[in-house]
Amino acid sequence: MKISLNTLKYYVDINTSVEELCDKMVMAGFEVESIEKQGDNLVNVVVGKIEKITPHENSDHLQICQINIGKDELVQIVTGAQNVFEGALVPAALDDSYLPCGAHIVKGKLRGVESNGMLCSGEELCITENDYKGASVNGILILNDTEVIGTDMREVLGMDDYIIDFKITANRPDCNCFIGVAKEISVVLGTEFKAPVPTYKTIGGDINDCVSIKVENYDLCPRYIGRVVKNLRIKESPDWMQKSLIASGMRPINNIVDITNFVMLETGQPMHAFNYNDLANKQIIVRNANVGEKITTLDGKEYDLNPDMLVIADGEKPSCLAGIMGGKESEIEADTTDLFLECAKFRRDNVRHTGRALGIRTESSGRFEKGVDIVNVEYAMERALQLISDLDAGDIINGVIDCNNGLPEERVLTVTTDSIVELLGVNVPDDEIVRILNALGLETTIDGNTLTTKVPSIRDDIEGRADLAEEVMRIYGYDKIVSTAMNGSVMRGRKLPERIKTDKIKALMLSAGANEIATYSFISSKAIDTLLLAEDDVRRQQIKIINPLGDEYSTMRTQLTTSLLTVLSTNINKKIADGRFFEISKRFIAKSLPLTEQPEEIPTMSIGIYGDGEDFFTLKGIIEAICGLMGAHTQYERSSEPYLHPGRQALVKANNTECAVFGELHPTVAKTYGIDTKVYVAEIKLDVLLAINKRKTVYKPLPKFPAVERDFAMLCDADIPVGNLEKAISQGAGRLLEKIELFDIYQGAQIPEGKKSVAFSVYLRSADSTLTDKEIDEISAKIIKKLELIGAELRK
Repeated sequence: MKISLNTLKYYVDINTSVEELCDKMVMAGFEVESIEKQGDNLVNVVVGKIEKITPHENSDHLQICQINIGKDELVQIVTGAQNVFEGALVPAALDDSYLPCGAHIVKGKLRGVESNGMLCSGEELCITENDYKGASVNGILILNDTEVIGTDMREVLGMDDYIIDFKITANRPDCNCFIGVAKEISVVLGTEFKAPVPTYKTIGGDINDCVSIKVENYDLCPRYIGRVVKNLRIKESPDWMQKSLIASGMRPINNIVDITNFVMLETGQPMHAFNYNDLANKQIIVRNANVGEKITTLDGKEYDLNPDMLVIADGEKPSCLAGIMGGKESEIEADTTDLFLECAKFRRDNVRHTGRALGIRTESSGRFEKGVDIVNVEYAMERALQLISDLDAGDIINGVIDCNNGLPEERVLTVTTDSIVELLGVNVPDDEIVRILNALGLETTIDGNTLTTKVPSIRDDIEGRADLAEEVMRIYGYDKIVSTAMNGSVMRGRKLPERIKTDKIKALMLSAGANEIATYSFISSKAIDTLLLAEDDVRRQQIKIINPLGDEYSTMRTQLTTSLLTVLSTNINKKIADGRFFEISKRFIAKSLPLTEQPEEIPTMSIGIYGDGEDFFTLKGIIEAICGLMGAHTQYERSSEPYLHPGRQALVKANNTECAVFGELHPTVAKTYGIDTKVYVAEIKLDVLLAINKRKTVYKPLPKFPAVERDFAMLCDADIPVGNLEKAISQGAGRLLEKIELFDIYQGAQIPEGKKSVAFSVYLRSADSTLTDKEIDEISAKIIKKLELIGAELRK
């Protein structure tokens, strides 16, 4: 919000420097983005009067001017401009002056005649017609006769001012205007705030004889006020208004348009003026657009409307996009004689959705999107009528049409000063709390230590004790907060058990040389297709975002693999030779679509590796380490994930519960992602691992008796998983089994087709005695029997 210092001084007494003012505003919660001092590049240029002009003896186009620069001091300046004349007031750049165009003016001689400066044009002063009338003339700028000789040109051009850019936070739309900022300054400086009190004269008549107003949708337009002004006298707005508009970044147009723009900047309430004579049937209807309707706005662009959009229509067609921009057909022009003036409150989300859908954003829509005060609508209308009356811009018809469905009741908060002090941790005196709240316009009384505060509708950010405490503290001074050490009654925070386990997994992965990645939970709706999943796969039931930034971020992911593959692909294509990556995040599973309740957010981990030395068993080892860290015993089965290589993938069970799938990436999927090397990926259900209660570690003494090793070479069908063989051996060996080691798998010569030879080393040990040959033979027989039950036989 850009505001000139001179404009602020109209509403509040400012008794300090601009730098100190901005420092105090920052401490009160208002960030100052910039301070622009006008006229820094315009030095030693004054208003001069040409007393006498004589031709230059050595030139046919130069003239010698005697310039009065005040106190009867004459300065001789030679000029080549032909539009100057005796008695004219002109900008005179004296010796050692600087101009905004970058010129440094010093005295010298022009064709032998001394010249002690230069007369300036509008171009040399870097001003336009908006800054000063006549600035665009080809020649010297001729000033108004009312200017005072010797006056600094910065004052004449309104450049003796500062423009302050305040950053207004989203919760304070009431300060997105001159009055709102001025109120805050008055509190910060402890000076008087002078709010304009609207008064004006009317010429009689009755507005109800001029126009009828109907609001069809009070939900989208809670309040709509209309007035009629006739016999318009359209001309330039006064200099003070133009300067104020320009300082805030708006272009002056004419007195009527400038008044509506000024009131918007002053009160924060946008307004719109319609050409009254263009209103069909002299009707105003606030309604939703009809299917197929169009509107041509003030900028000359045509837009297609839909029934979700609110318009201000006359008896035949839309005349304005509610809260955004007026229509071309009802524009105020130089020959407009009568106007209809509207001031309204429109629901913020509807203005935002309409603006986004049509690609329009204006000063008006920006304010409606942040929220305007329903009570302030009336004040803004009264202020606009006052300015129309004061500037003699038209004749105001009696009466007002105020359409509303009821105004909000006054909100009253009751809190104790003790509760505010307790929340702040700073001992603010009771009378100071009351003073601050009243100064901020929060009408407050105190009874004992109980505060009763009436909250004006313009402060809808004030909802309870915490908000009142914040208001008190930012004015009382954050610098008065004293740091104190926590006492013994303050409990120390600690991480949740799930977070502790997750941190351990991260530490394990980092120690294994992996890099943690973080990707968006939003993915493309088409990303899931790259995994070749079946049409009925639950992972295709993705939750769509209502207002996505684009299709690239249009759905909530049901898996992490596509995000991981994007990272792997990026690194491989950037010629990174090898890599290990992992991500711990959540996948979002809907209980039903469309959503009727919050989806499940399931903790999940993805791992991806590639490069020399990386293979299926490397990834298997990493997964085993993670499961072991969580206290889980792992088992492996065949899996059938379509995005993994059919013969190089496995399902992992942790304590008999499915917890992960891993393997080599399917060549088709790898090609889709532009991956030209072997990549191994895994997706782990962390919720399964985190739910495991790790068994307490028990230490046993070293064995007293020797272990016995026996080798078993089994012949079985090629499709029998090795894990099934291990399970059978374990069941046969029972409690005497110490460990099993697979040391050979063979297919080829001397092995029947469709068969394979699998060899294990089995270690047996008893904690009570040395095993006898008889005991070993009995155990071996049990092992062989268990193996035969699953189709394996001892190889001979």
